[in-house]
Amino acid sequence: MERIIIKKNNRNLVGEIKLPSSKSESNRALMIKALCDENITIHNLSQAEDTQLLNRCLRYIEPCSASGIPVIIDAKNAGTVFRFLTAYLAIIPGKWLLTGSERMQQRPINQLVESLKTLGVEIKYTGKQGYPPLLISGRNMKGGIVNLDASVSSQFITALLLISPLMPDGLEINLKGTIISRPYVAMTISIMKHFGIIVDHTERQFKVGQQSFTHDDFDVDSDWSAASYWYEIIALSDKAEIFISGLKKESLQGDRVLPEIFNLLGVSTEFTSTGAILKKVKLETNYLEYDFIDCPDLAQAVISTCVGLDIEGSFRGLQSLLIKETDRVAKLNDELSVFGFSFSESEKNNWILKRTGSAMTELNKHTFKTYDDHRMAMALAPLALKTNTLILEDPDVVIKSYPGFWEDLKTVGFKIENI
Repeated sequence: MERIIIKKNNRNLVGEIKLPSSKSESNRALMIKALCDENITIHNLSQAEDTQLLNRCLRYIEPCSASGIPVIIDAKNAGTVFRFLTAYLAIIPGKWLLTGSERMQQRPINQLVESLKTLGVEIKYTGKQGYPPLLISGRNMKGGIVNLDASVSSQFITALLLISPLMPDGLEINLKGTIISRPYVAMTISIMKHFGIIVDHTERQFKVGQQSFTHDDFDVDSDWSAASYWYEIIALSDKAEIFISGLKKESLQGDRVLPEIFNLLGVSTEFTSTGAILKKVKLETNYLEYDFIDCPDLAQAVISTCVGLDIEGSFRGLQSLLIKETDRVAKLNDELSVFGFSFSESEKNNWILKRTGSAMTELNKHTFKTYDDHRMAMALAPLALKTNTLILEDPDVVIKSYPGFWEDLKTVGFKIENI
């Protein structure tokens, strides 16, 4: 497996970075474009591997006969793609076999599948019950009422909302359980509104009547999730000032809470008309407590930052990380243990980051694993500021969301070499 060496001779940084476009916004806009009778233009579409995969899959899908051999659609390791396509294929006449990577086949999909079955769609599991692959018999769906457990993935809610305007009888979604990643659902509703769809909603109920998407262009904002690694880099530096172009304070993305979190971890944020200036400032805490229930994608960067700053913490809202590209909680514990920290659940839905001993000797010779997880790679890389040299395996995994990450690191003085 390919490995890289990341080096930084000093811990001072200055520069300007243009972040990739939001994968979350891009994927929702692509789905609406596929559902829309009118042609729309998406500006600044993400170049992330997940978005490009979704784009290819949607172009490949055309209504066809539900008899005969099913059309195979491979979502690979992209959870958003798999979940969005599960709902989308359910309303496209035809017979579809939706599959994915080995890890994808370990990620539960039963809540979404059972909701679609309630609406009259025929879906069968071809392997383990409740998990991909799926054999879907697409049909014109009338609509109805579904009850959905919101504690597994907000993407189940989004997948249903996106197809709901096409249902003649409309759709009512009633939620139960703890709602995770709520801002992502709010993003979906806002983008649907941009295209003329009104979603009536309360905290636990969504109602959508039959409507038509309107023709309109859509501009994708810069990705706040990608910004988390730059906040981490600045927090771990001695002195830093980096301008992030295109980063907006008023954003649809839930990860816009980064300035609030990192203000405690020694990073200030000053917004301008064209972006944001991030600066290294005084650390404001020696123990961090945070609930990531609305922004779980930030957890790896924040927790790695705490380790780099040698501070402990207590964190909630991480349950969805157990079923991501890898079990992110378990693997964070594995990789951060070499710094003398443990990261584990102390009670239900409460995880403790604790200093348990000294860092291993010769950290600069240790190879950090990434587990086919883009966020693991990008969260671990800034720790090179602490080790001076950091060896990381499978660097290409970052193309899933931030293809230019390594080149951007080079622009602010990191040296990256293949082994």
